[in-house]
Amino acid sequence: MGASSTEPLSPGALAEGRPDARGPRFRVVVEMGPDARREVVLEGTLLVGTQVEGGLQLSDPTVSRVHLELQARPEGVRVRDVGSRNGTWSLGVRIHEVTVASEARFSLGKTTLLVVPEASDDAGALTPRTAFGRALGQSAAMQRLFGVLERTARSSFSVLLLGETGTGKELLAEALHQHSPRAGKPFVIVDCGAVVPSLIESELFGHAKGAFTGAHAERQGHLVNAHGGTVFLDEVGELPLELQPKLLRVLESGTVRRVGDNATRDVDVRVVAATHRDLKAEVAAGRFRADLYYRLAVVPVRVPALRERSEDIPLLARHLFEQAGHPDFPLTDALVQRLVGYDWPGNVRELRNFVHRVLAAGEVDLPDAQPVSAVAAPRDLSGLTFKEAKEQLVEAFTREYLTALLAKCDNNISEVARTAGLARSHVHGLLHRYGLKAGG
Repeated sequence: MGASSTEPLSPGALAEGRPDARGPRFRVVVEMGPDARREVVLEGTLLVGTQVEGGLQLSDPTVSRVHLELQARPEGVRVRDVGSRNGTWSLGVRIHEVTVASEARFSLGKTTLLVVPEASDDAGALTPRTAFGRALGQSAAMQRLFGVLERTARSSFSVLLLGETGTGKELLAEALHQHSPRAGKPFVIVDCGAVVPSLIESELFGHAKGAFTGAHAERQGHLVNAHGGTVFLDEVGELPLELQPKLLRVLESGTVRRVGDNATRDVDVRVVAATHRDLKAEVAAGRFRADLYYRLAVVPVRVPALRERSEDIPLLARHLFEQAGHPDFPLTDALVQRLVGYDWPGNVRELRNFVHRVLAAGEVDLPDAQPVSAVAAPRDLSGLTFKEAKEQLVEAFTREYLTALLAKCDNNISEVARTAGLARSHVHGLLHRYGLKAGG
């Protein structure tokens, strides 16, 4: 077909339950292949293949006669391979059934399909609020983010918060819960990066007495403790690969089986997850399951870095001084200009550290070469939570290690990557995150 065309399909029954009436409709676009530029509006159920009367019929010989089924559902679009010859692929992984609520691509033989929501009237709309729970922001980026989260909070859909460390993802997850119908129920935080890998299954699902050495009493897992409420899976990208199908099974079935127990228990939880990793890249590399990614990313939301919303820095600085008991601290115009002009690779967490150091030591200088947080780890960590103490120590170690390695390798990124046993892209990401630059 030459020109782009939109083909209305016979309407099918849409399930009810979207938080905003029926929610956005989806378009299915043939992005690559013999039928490129063809598109349809998805209403109800759509079959895709070379012999599908009334569906999206393709001429690609590498596509099966009935290859794929797309179905509009309350939580997005269910994409199901119906026993195709060459399979259906997404993010480099063969998929059998996933549900997507945002833009996604699928490969069928030599054809690539794009499933994309149609723009709604309030897409990207700003909200006048300058706070969402304990998260603050008056910039357009944050007001747009608050608007998305405020609308999403009314549903039970899974939300995936994407962004650098220190951007406030935990505060946003907490606010999502507080603004949801589940606000009176538990909000349970699980830091997937802080739990010993051998114990994380027990932490999530619980265990029966005697299930393993040291299991002297039965334990309810975090998912059961969050029943009726929200569970926040922080740094979900660190979840061990072998545990991911077990979590997926819980999310799909709504039942939990404790370690060492044959009985199952029903659980009703809303999942909010967060990560600083590029989970699509992790899926392509085989380190994260595509089906779990799609289950968690029903509503993917990117949280902007502090340098992308520098107009929020004065508001945040004043709030942090006030929070620390010094609401009258003199934020001069000169200091504000320097704060706004700084890159803040550690984001809001680094700004908070700066405020605390100013109040503790009277040090207000922002170093030119090194970010503010590049200081020796505090001698006494007892006043911090485990997570905060760990983050400060890991940050100090990572910066010191990379600085020494850059010097040893004469700023050769490839050599740094080989020595550290990391991919070049990972090294570049670490350098950017910690404000380090390779010379030359």
